[in-house]
Amino acid sequence: MTPVLRTVLRLSPPEVAAVHALADRVVAHDGHLPLSEHVMLHLPLGGDEDVRHVLVTDGEALVGYAHLDVTDRVAGSSAELVVDPDARRAGIGRQLVDELLRQSPDGRLRLWAHGDHPGAAALATSRGFTRARVLWQMRRPLTGELPPFTLPEGVTLRTFEVGRDEVAWTALNARAFASHPEQGAWGLDEVLLREKEPWFDPEGFLLAERDGTLVGFHWTKVHGNDPGHPHGPVGEVYVLGTDPAEQGRGLGRALTLAGLHSLRGRGLDTVLLYVDESNAPAVRVYERLGFSRATTDVSWSR
Repeated sequence: MTPVLRTVLRLSPPEVAAVHALADRVVAHDGHLPLSEHVMLHLPLGGDEDVRHVLVTDGEALVGYAHLDVTDRVAGSSAELVVDPDARRAGIGRQLVDELLRQSPDGRLRLWAHGDHPGAAALATSRGFTRARVLWQMRRPLTGELPPFTLPEGVTLRTFEVGRDEVAWTALNARAFASHPEQGAWGLDEVLLREKEPWFDPEGFLLAERDGTLVGFHWTKVHGNDPGHPHGPVGEVYVLGTDPAEQGRGLGRALTLAGLHSLRGRGLDTVLLYVDESNAPAVRVYERLGFSRATTDVSWSR
């Protein structure tokens, strides 16, 4: 049977379930989740507004899926795609990419390849894409020596309070990541959405204050036996940021270590984080703290 491609603006509940099942099959085969956290978070809602979902079915089975965001008029459209392991090498990936290019309003497109799979690289280069951005996942054990931390003078540490801190944190996050293409664009809705997730724990969301004003934070996350991390619980340096006025005072390092101690205190023996390969200063800091590269995600651009 010839696979059929179609595009929808909102996924139905059965389609959401089919995408989740497809992602699970890829995790079992490739060892990593093929879609970003943002996509997976918004799937139960049917997807964001102004997002297009491209589905490839073979009979009743979903064998390919692509998520296309056409809202960024500055950097161009961005997309992620996944093909069932049993349906690869049959042209489905190429068909999806060509359809994504056709639907991108100005012909520009960024493709994320999670895990930097050789097949994804071959597909991207064959369609005229070039490597534009590389994101590392770095890991370190929490079972060995963990340095103590000292907060800068005048800074205190507390945990996040639901219903109180969302607005102030969102404003600080925007300042801390003003030049970041994704993180700096988070609005209040992104925080509220994550508060509903089963992994959300305010005890692992550390806030630094100076004279009652938020100046930094380390939001940690614990992955359980979920599809993205099937090998057991692992902690994550989820979002770590400081007010630009605090840079150079050692607050970032202190918050990093505070979060690592928090994760170890919850019984975890491994922690991961994500950092841009091009952010050499941050990579050096994390390497000095015992992190090393584990996997790589690549953004391909055309």
